[in-house]
Amino acid sequence: MTLRRKLTPVSKHDLHAAFVGSYPEYVRGRVASMGVSIDELEAAIERGCKWLDNELAALLALEPASQRRSPLELFRMALAFPTQVLEEAGTPAPIRDPAAVAAMPGDTFDMAPASSQALGDAAWKAHMAWGIAKASSVAGVVPGASQDRPVEATVALVSTNLMDRVAISNAVVAAGYSLTVWRNPGAIEDGLSRSLPGFALVDLEHPFAEDALRKFSTVKISVIAFGPHVDDIALVRARALGATEALPRSRFFRRLPKLLPKRS
Repeated sequence: MTLRRKLTPVSKHDLHAAFVGSYPEYVRGRVASMGVSIDELEAAIERGCKWLDNELAALLALEPASQRRSPLELFRMALAFPTQVLEEAGTPAPIRDPAAVAAMPGDTFDMAPASSQALGDAAWKAHMAWGIAKASSVAGVVPGASQDRPVEATVALVSTNLMDRVAISNAVVAAGYSLTVWRNPGAIEDGLSRSLPGFALVDLEHPFAEDALRKFSTVKISVIAFGPHVDDIALVRARALGATEALPRSRFFRRLPKLLPKRS
């Protein structure tokens, strides 16, 4: 699947039905891939499905700006029910990547889908349409800095990843810019109040990435966003929030030297 596929409007009902409908088979498939059979699994699926049904209905009843969670986040949370029965049955847990543990500490058996693509085509299309609609509806909510501040030969990076910072710094300096790192909303607001960077780079895995994109869009700064290649919705929403480019992490680092124009 690629982002070039045509996306048509999807109703809240379609999104709700696609996510709840995909839950039972998704859980059965994940548990089967572990090579285990749990007697209580179907009861756990029923509880998880009911919980997801109620929580999704409550989420989608809210105005977009008040939707603090995403449908995929709720789907992942609903996996707590089968996870509990697997733990109680003494199922051996797989060795997980430290980054995955930090991102989803409760996902003991590595069941959480990285993308809505794993839930099927209907769920993926519905999730993407929801993300675009939500981003479009709240894009102008955050006030920006005034345009009377100077624009500097600086690239602003919103990230907490030290390894990324080193690689990005090398590319930025080679292109003739200096790098400033903003790690939280307060730093972004303070930085924009002083001067406007020439470009901004936003790591979509940063917890405040969307807030950063909104702030940058209001002051007309060119933004290059980057994130995991499996997280399609984050890339689409980044564009809807004003990012000039939104790239999978691997492509971002390959193309970064060309994305930043050389300064004379």
